[in-house]
Amino acid sequence: MAGVSDLSRKLLFMLLFTFSLVCFSLITFHANTTNSPSTDFEINQVDHVVLIQDGGLVIIKDTVNVSLGENVKLQKFPIGFPFEYAPQLVYCFAYDISNLTQQLEVTLDAGLGKIGFYGINVNLPTNIINKDSYSFTVVFVFSDLISAEPPQLDHFWWNVTFPIYPSLTQMASICNTKVILPPRVGNVTTESHSNLIEKGLNVSTTSADSRQTLKFSKSGLENLAYESAWLRFYQFLPSEPDVFLMIDANEVKRDIKLDEWGHIFISDSYDLTNRGELNLTSIKLRLPRYAFDVSWMDEAGDAQGEPLLEGNATTTHTNATIIFRTILEKNEETKFTVTYRLPWKEYVTQNGWRDFDLAFSLFEREYFDWTIKELSVTIDLPKNADFQYCSVPPRDVGESVAFAFRNVTQFHEFDFHLTYEYVIFWASFYPTLWVGLSVTAVCIIAFLWQAPKPPPVPVIPVSPEALRSFVDKYESKTGAIGELKMLEQQVRKRKISRRRYKVRKKALDGRLSVLSKDLTGLKEELRKAGSRYANIMRQIEVAETELEETEAAIRRIELRYRRREISKGTYSKLLEEYNHRKERAETTVDGVLLRLREEIR
Repeated sequence: MAGVSDLSRKLLFMLLFTFSLVCFSLITFHANTTNSPSTDFEINQVDHVVLIQDGGLVIIKDTVNVSLGENVKLQKFPIGFPFEYAPQLVYCFAYDISNLTQQLEVTLDAGLGKIGFYGINVNLPTNIINKDSYSFTVVFVFSDLISAEPPQLDHFWWNVTFPIYPSLTQMASICNTKVILPPRVGNVTTESHSNLIEKGLNVSTTSADSRQTLKFSKSGLENLAYESAWLRFYQFLPSEPDVFLMIDANEVKRDIKLDEWGHIFISDSYDLTNRGELNLTSIKLRLPRYAFDVSWMDEAGDAQGEPLLEGNATTTHTNATIIFRTILEKNEETKFTVTYRLPWKEYVTQNGWRDFDLAFSLFEREYFDWTIKELSVTIDLPKNADFQYCSVPPRDVGESVAFAFRNVTQFHEFDFHLTYEYVIFWASFYPTLWVGLSVTAVCIIAFLWQAPKPPPVPVIPVSPEALRSFVDKYESKTGAIGELKMLEQQVRKRKISRRRYKVRKKALDGRLSVLSKDLTGLKEELRKAGSRYANIMRQIEVAETELEETEAAIRRIELRYRRREISKGTYSKLLEEYNHRKERAETTVDGVLLRLREEIR
């Protein structure tokens, strides 16, 4: 009986232990379901729009409509895409559908609870509760998802890859996908979206405003969808500016200068790379409203005059077409600067007698299709002005107010207001000073004009010996310069020793010094012989200046090329142009010397 009692006690103990464990589990489960945030909501519909921009950006807009369960409060909504696209993401934001100006806070790189996805959390308004239906849109901006194929007979193909559906943490009732192609592309065929057809999707196409759209839907979109696709679109080999651009904006610098006389000067420097298959001869830029006195220069600093302008700057904006000096081929880089002025009264507001407000937009959002990897803005205030405030926090405030941005897209906020203090006295002081100086200068000129003029300088006839001496010495100088250049090439190629180079160079420098001194005296003698010879000497001096400038420019681009500041293609094109300018100057000198030799005969 004792053994039976022990067995009964053990069985009772096990039953009590099991009952306690079940109770503890139920209590823990209840506590977890009470304290943990509920996910009791339904995703009614998702509109997944893939927009391919002229310029190379791919913009994905996911508009989500959710319905909440009873007593459910939704604070964060996770959404994302396959992780393979994460390196190409340049910007992300979200906004309320009912109020497009109300942006929602986004937490980047929040994950979706599973490896292989890039996720964000959209922080929703706090008043969404109790069976509410709510819609919002998340915008992802990608770059480098488009690639080009080599041109064929009369057309060429582009390839773009993208996620077919958004990645969500729970099932959506339906997902409607649209893929909007860029304008001016060829008609969509089954060859274009064969990859979508292979996935069993029922694709339909429509056209509107010169853009074609592919549409398909999926009912019961599973959670954590991980499906990518690619499609192709083509263009006939076009005449610019109808070409679909693929531009990398490596860097853009904008310098804004406000002076004390009420002028606004703008200088925009661009560093662009052509990523398309077609060579570019020009590019169209959108300038701010009321821009005037527009000009541009290339990366070597050579002025190129006015770009081709179109549009009405007073009602819309000015389009400035920059025609490149040399063709911009695939993967080639170009740098240029556009300068212009803006009217003071349209951009600067005066409040009181010393407070000023500059209202400016960095870029016009609706005409901006690139991603600027590095954007810097510098604002030079009038002399003696004091910076007060800016709606965009500056990077540095000193003599200039500086800003720096990375991965700038058309969706960033470009408008800003900058206020500064400036005592109007300084604005009137400088003009008064200049007027006084001008009056003084006029008085001096009038006094000198009334002074007795010196007698005219008599014309001295030039002798054949002077002409012969000038021509011989000039040719000797040219020969010595050529010999010196050859000597420098030999020492660089190690054909002669450094010691021999120094000895020979010293002798040539001494010879050039003597020849230059003699030629200076002969030039003055020839100038006194009449206007004709003075004009000939002027032609030689202009050609000599051109030679010095081109040789300095050649040395400069050689140094920049060795530092890898410019590409090999750009270096070759600049070198070729400078050599042409050098040859023209040398031809001018040779022609002058030939005419003088004919006179000697």
